Amino acid sequence: MPPEHEEIRTVLTRLRKDYPHPGALHLGDPYRTIVAVSLSARVRDEQVLKLLPAFFEAYPTPAALARADVQAIQAKISTIGMFRQKARNLKRLAQDVVGRFGGEIPRTMEALTSLAGVGRKTASVLLVACFDTPAIAVDTHVFRVANRLGWVKEKTPEKTEAALLKIVPSKLQPLVNPVLMKFGRYVCLPGRPRCWMCPVRDFCRFKDKNLKTPPDADDVKQDIARREAALEAMRRAVAKQP
Repeated sequence: MPPEHEEIRTVLTRLRKDYPHPGALHLGDPYRTIVAVSLSARVRDEQVLKLLPAFFEAYPTPAALARADVQAIQAKISTIGMFRQKARNLKRLAQDVVGRFGGEIPRTMEALTSLAGVGRKTASVLLVACFDTPAIAVDTHVFRVANRLGWVKEKTPEKTEAALLKIVPSKLQPLVNPVLMKFGRYVCLPGRPRCWMCPVRDFCRFKDKNLKTPPDADDVKQDIARREAALEAMRRAVAKQP
């Protein structure tokens, strides 16, 4: 049986208290956000945020990026994985934005996913972060947590997204990715989750709960708080960059 709306609301509300900040790559400006999320595939958010200030100084607009040489783009993002492919996609994306959309990042799922390197996950982040449109971006963390909670029983992120869109009220959909992603990164870990510190374990259907509090519990919690504060500081710095 799928969860009731009230259960979903309670879980998201509790997790929001622990993770009040926006998604790490929610940068406000659509151009900056789509670049950041496009670069984040198989890369830690911290790595992406570190390179973005120099990237946006060199390419402050889609038009500037569209004119750039691919090798120059590669040099700006060479510290992350798949940088050659990502550089080619970013240039094509920028060319499409300039040529087909008048230099403005489009605002619909269909238009966004027509851009090079942009799938439904990236488009969903844009819709929520920049255009106030309900959507659910399902990454590996959201996929794992949603299935462990018992909200869905799916084998792939794509099917998980479709199932979540059916059961999560539209007003709550913008919360799903930011809070479940961080919760999955810090607490609901793959393999052996930290159920002993989980604020929603009374709603969780995961059978193999790890409820034994470790001796270093306080250190773990402090490290999570430190990491989250550092990530938010980096996000704000990029978002406020002239």
